[in-house]
Amino acid sequence: MSVTAATYRYHCQHQAENFARAILPVPNDYPLRQGLPEDFRPRFARLCELARSIYLDMAKQPEAYGLMLVDIASTDHNLARNGYRTIHRLVDLLANLSRCGALAGNRLVVSLAAFRQANKTGAGLVSGPVPKYELLFTRLSEFGFVFSGFSGKPYGRQVERFTMECPDDPDMMEIIQLYNQCWDDLKNDKSGVVIAPNNFHHHYYRFDYKITAAHEHIPVRQWIAEEADYEGYSPKLKAFTLAFYDYSLRYAGLKFDGDYYNRSKRIARTQQSGWTALNETGKFRLKLSLRSPDSYMREIEAMPESLRLPFTKNYCHYCDFQGATMEKCKFRSHWAFGGEERDGCAHQCFHFEDLDSARVADYWRLLELEYGLKKSEV
Repeated sequence: MSVTAATYRYHCQHQAENFARAILPVPNDYPLRQGLPEDFRPRFARLCELARSIYLDMAKQPEAYGLMLVDIASTDHNLARNGYRTIHRLVDLLANLSRCGALAGNRLVVSLAAFRQANKTGAGLVSGPVPKYELLFTRLSEFGFVFSGFSGKPYGRQVERFTMECPDDPDMMEIIQLYNQCWDDLKNDKSGVVIAPNNFHHHYYRFDYKITAAHEHIPVRQWIAEEADYEGYSPKLKAFTLAFYDYSLRYAGLKFDGDYYNRSKRIARTQQSGWTALNETGKFRLKLSLRSPDSYMREIEAMPESLRLPFTKNYCHYCDFQGATMEKCKFRSHWAFGGEERDGCAHQCFHFEDLDSARVADYWRLLELEYGLKKSEV
């Protein structure tokens, strides 16, 4: 049921398919959040499969879902990103239904006034307001959902309540409501989220089982491995990312949340080098924060060529960012390579593309030299 790139007319098509691809398999035995029933795992897996099918359908006919149609030829990242956010309306609609309704058996009884207001304000939603909910209702009806009194048009003001159910899978409404309750709880406490807690909301829209998990029982390496799968890392990059983390455990005082910190200073991160919204995926690099490479340049010059390359370039554009001048900028660094002076920018330089596990020790050696990192005694 996959859409081929040749049929894409709009950015939202490849974006919706990427949402489907990013849905992780649901483990049979993952630790559940407190309060969830033991049989929740296979039930949640059914919701994930349903969501995957809906996202793929969304990629085939985005107009039917009311998505923002930005031409595939457009290179305007802001436009493409706005289109990307309209994909979130599906899950935001389900969230509004859950929050404005109550279960009565296998049916969700929804207050129309509250539901309309939630869609209008978009409070707490990444996509913002959810317009034209009737389009989404129509598509959901094709996937087995039944809305009482719905005829393809918005409900009239004389309707006070309506119901939603899924006769082919009667538990589905409870599963959706439990998932949203887990997310509402998690929004108030992200302390157990290991990877990028400030951006974890993306996983909600891609139905990550960890939204419903007891995070304290999930090993850090599992977070890293699954984040690699979620982001679409190649096997080689996934192996590098795990090896880089494993090597970091040799040092005392480092903090990891997807990025690496020495005290409060972020010193290393793996990041995408293109725009997700423009489908520039599969391009990743390692960024190291190095401010004084001159002091250990002799060791850099003895390293493999792929590690030397970032030190051979000038990166500074002599902009006026935060009051910078030609003479002084708090983000500018200086070094000499091969007898030539270089100027760098903390926002742009020292991006490495040789993401081979064999290079891990060399990268950590650079960080040792920069920050005086000491290996823990075993």
